[in-house]
Amino acid sequence: MSDHIPFEIQTEIIKNLPVKSLIRFRSVSKPWKSLIDSSEFIVNYHVNHSQLQHHLLVRLPIMLGTSQGLFSFCKNKVRSDGNKMMSVVIWNPTIEKSVSVVVPNVLQDHPFRTVVVFGVCPRTMDPMLVKITYIYSLEYDMSIRIPSQVEIFTLSSGAWRSSSNNMPRKSILLTRNQVNVDSFIYWLATDRIPRGDGYYLKNMILSFDMISEEFAEIYLPDSLAQLGDSKLFIRKLRTSLVMLEINREVEKREYCVWRMENGAPNSFEKLFIIKAPDASLIKKIDGVLGFRKTGKPIIEALYDTDERNALFVYDPDSEQINDIGIYGVGFPYLASSYVETLLLLNH
Repeated sequence: MSDHIPFEIQTEIIKNLPVKSLIRFRSVSKPWKSLIDSSEFIVNYHVNHSQLQHHLLVRLPIMLGTSQGLFSFCKNKVRSDGNKMMSVVIWNPTIEKSVSVVVPNVLQDHPFRTVVVFGVCPRTMDPMLVKITYIYSLEYDMSIRIPSQVEIFTLSSGAWRSSSNNMPRKSILLTRNQVNVDSFIYWLATDRIPRGDGYYLKNMILSFDMISEEFAEIYLPDSLAQLGDSKLFIRKLRTSLVMLEINREVEKREYCVWRMENGAPNSFEKLFIIKAPDASLIKKIDGVLGFRKTGKPIIEALYDTDERNALFVYDPDSEQINDIGIYGVGFPYLASSYVETLLLLNH
């Protein structure tokens, strides 16, 4: 770019370029590299380009979550001293860069369990890990003290800290099924309600606000709250949280899609039912991996002819499915939309 063009004009041109070009242009000059690597430029670029959605299909290890164009995976291992350790990798597929974070004090022994979730705070664009330790044993005394129940790691600080906010009750059991929508991380959870000498379980959703760092409960319609947790999953449809209710009673399985309206209690509406046409060669639907921008779900199903897994797109209007030509054995896959971003570039 000509030296006769004011740097302010160069900046306006640069900030409209695609990510791949920006990565190359960091090598052109020191002023350009300094501009592109700055935290202010990275955050503003993400905000201005966050509506550009792309689809990604990956085969995964243990997936924590995806948020603001970043993906997070975890790996558990046992150290030589016998203690358990977890490491988390935060990955930006656009710039092909990742950051590894060690998670300390992971408890998986009776009666404690530790879960770690991932998100990017939309206000600061700072990647965040939330570590929660809770009592998972149904028979255990709920009066027991939980060590460091909630701890938070932010990439900008590079350190873990205890949170002043805990989960609403010790009776809540978390699942690994979680999604990120806007500033919230949502978990599918169950609450242990005392009854006589024991408990009964009630499904619910627990939310964590990455801005205020506060927890909240979201109540489900009675028909969903009373189901076994193995019959429910949560996913993200555009900017909404959705529940998937599995019906295993029919031959090929069906998935009822419920959408949450504005996070208010009991504000779920039934959108449609995902089902395989009777005349199709599908033996059964194994799962709903995600949704396209059009709102059409991507499903994994088993062919009746050769026991192959295949991926399909389901059309709720016509109730037809289209094979997208991806086959395999030993899934899982993840189907998710993401945005091109420069996040992690300066880490």
